[in-house]
Amino acid sequence: MNDNDRKDLPTDREEEAPDEAVGTPNALQNAVRKLADKRPEKLIEVMAMEMSSVGNPLHHKMNEEHISKVLELAAKHDERQYDLHKKSQENAHSEGNSNRRYCFAAFLVVATITSIVLFLFKDKPDVLVPILTGLGGLVSGFLGGWGLGRKHD
Repeated sequence: MNDNDRKDLPTDREEEAPDEAVGTPNALQNAVRKLADKRPEKLIEVMAMEMSSVGNPLHHKMNEEHISKVLELAAKHDERQYDLHKKSQENAHSEGNSNRRYCFAAFLVVATITSIVLFLFKDKPDVLVPILTGLGGLVSGFLGGWGLGRKHD
């Protein structure tokens, strides 16, 4: 671009230098005119925001019946939330009971197998030692799988 082309283009100073002061009505009209020339949808949005400052039109139509209906719905919602919370607590309690039963059953099975092995092979230590070692590994693996041996911070 040469110097002759630059002379034809308006500079930023020429566009921003109004004759009036910033707070005068003429300056405001010029600003609105510039805004309307560049982006008319923004001007429409500004005008719509000024006109809609009266509030939500539904507020004028609300009456006591609507408010009581909202309060009833809120009370029903609270009752449903309470019921859901109560059922989740009951489920957690029953889950804990079933876990205790499974642990006790597993303990009884391991104790029974250990007793039978000890009774059958009490005179044969060369067979008894590997069997008890395997049972000990089974029990320790079972307890380790439940996270019994991990460190609690």
